[in-house]
Amino acid sequence: MLAGLGRGTTYYLDCEAGSDAASGTSPQAAWRTLEKIAATTFQPGDSVLLRRGVRCHGMLWPKGSGLEGRPIRLGAYGEGPLPVIEAAGAEAAIKLFDQHHWQIENLHARGGSPFGVLVTGTKGHLRHFRLRNLLVEDVTGVARSKSSGLVAVLAPEALQMEDVVIEGVTARRTTQWAGIIVRGGSATSRIRNVIVRDSLVYDVYGDGIVLFQVENGLIEKCAAWLTGLNPSVEVGTPNGIWTWRCRKCTVRLNEGFLTDSPGVDGGVYDIDWGNEDNLVEYNYGHDAQGYCVSVFGAHNEVTTNSVVRFNVCVNNGRSPKLARRQGDCYITTWEGGALDGVLIHNNTFYWTPPVEAPVLLMDRVVFRGARPNVFRNNVVFSTVPSMIQSSPEVRFEGNVYWYWGDGQPTWRHGSKEFRGIESWRKAIGAQDALADPRWDAMLRPRPGSPLLDLASRLRAGALEAAEPMPIASPAPLNLQARNRGRWLLAVLSGNDPDSCRSQLVFVQAALAQYGRRLLEAVLIWEGAADALGNLAADWRLEGIRVERNDSLRRALGIAASDNILTVLLDPAGQVVARWEGFVRPAEFGLALRYHLAPPPGVAPRHPLWPLP
Repeated sequence: MLAGLGRGTTYYLDCEAGSDAASGTSPQAAWRTLEKIAATTFQPGDSVLLRRGVRCHGMLWPKGSGLEGRPIRLGAYGEGPLPVIEAAGAEAAIKLFDQHHWQIENLHARGGSPFGVLVTGTKGHLRHFRLRNLLVEDVTGVARSKSSGLVAVLAPEALQMEDVVIEGVTARRTTQWAGIIVRGGSATSRIRNVIVRDSLVYDVYGDGIVLFQVENGLIEKCAAWLTGLNPSVEVGTPNGIWTWRCRKCTVRLNEGFLTDSPGVDGGVYDIDWGNEDNLVEYNYGHDAQGYCVSVFGAHNEVTTNSVVRFNVCVNNGRSPKLARRQGDCYITTWEGGALDGVLIHNNTFYWTPPVEAPVLLMDRVVFRGARPNVFRNNVVFSTVPSMIQSSPEVRFEGNVYWYWGDGQPTWRHGSKEFRGIESWRKAIGAQDALADPRWDAMLRPRPGSPLLDLASRLRAGALEAAEPMPIASPAPLNLQARNRGRWLLAVLSGNDPDSCRSQLVFVQAALAQYGRRLLEAVLIWEGAADALGNLAADWRLEGIRVERNDSLRRALGIAASDNILTVLLDPAGQVVARWEGFVRPAEFGLALRYHLAPPPGVAPRHPLWPLP
């Protein structure tokens, strides 16, 4: 069946009250089954809308393609919860194959094996895919490939694909491999122009969010946790958020924690082998079984121009085996691979492993090429004496170390070990220092810190010395948690829904860590009233109540603003912290760690964050 010839037409599906014999062109004449959708070829500009609050069984695979400026939209209508597609044993809950110019939004995909949402094909040039506001969960079966999982955009080598945006997706619970994967066909047939943003991935057997063989890719403002739950290494070893064989890809402003692996890895961030011009910046990696960040070269390929900067790594290496094998920043090559240009600068490492292991661990590294390899302006705080295990090809400049323990710290450079900072500096000519960083509980340098230069600008580490926003209301506010003993995070949306959505990613990550017995959250919506109707469902604000309330902004003495405002209140209703605009994940997470203490089960062995 051909639909919508000429101008775009809107089609409606109601899996409870519709009829496949109807026209499908109004809510009152909606179709009933996914089979009817699958038998229809839609035209550019058409919309296919499922009624909210209903469940449809089978695979949603509409046919047809859109055009530039006239994509086909697959979404929801009405009020209430997202429509659910129950895939059961189907290949996927939602599928596109050899199709292009599609926008898929506001749907709940449940089940499927080995995929939840699948976009793929075999030939041609496919472009313009938008996957927004999706909940994808409970994909089952035994993983046989790293290309299986909850959300998969896959292009074999004969297929060209570009312009992919995955935004506001929650991908959770799978015994297949990945939470979100975008994979091109080869290093010479990469998917181009990819964005993964504002998404949550958790409770997955393999990787969290990955870009494989992608050019011009970006993963930003996402959170991944409870990854690598597979007990077997048959498929491979997973990480939280990483790239492989990518060119010009960036991972920034993300949070990853509680990552694990049945073998090696189990880290949060990774520039894997075969990458070119990749950047990992402004991320927060904490409480991982494995490392915080890595750079690899392997399989006769050279990983070139890798930059790791302004990241905050806290309390990783919880597994004794993985800490000893990999450290917190792991650089290695194998099977003929090499590295050409590794720059690691202005990162903060708070390293509290259960065994003796260096923060920076370079293992059998082969460097090849003319690009410099530098470890510069980093801050290393360690509860074990082993600081560095490095290759002689790496230059050290302006790093600050501090060992919280007895005896002297040690550095290893090639085959030589150095005890004490003076022998280290003298041997390699490093301008490094051993000094108490004098930072506060949010890892920000205080006045007099050696991390600051004379102009009080940040010289080393990842977090600027910044005064918190003044708190205008010393008295408790009316906005309080519903139950005594809970802290409360309040996000005031301002007139910036994009930043608000991004901030709520990390509010949801905080709720996952602290639990709702200790922490509550509220979104105070200050935008247009008509946008509020399905907001909680579309943004999947599980555990976050939504209100319209301007009393908090008035109580704080802050005029109405386009900027979002995030406020932390103690159980008595007293404001203890507030931020205007989007808050970087590390600053936000460390503030919670300070005020609420570390999340249950991950307390470090240092009184910087005393237990309650």
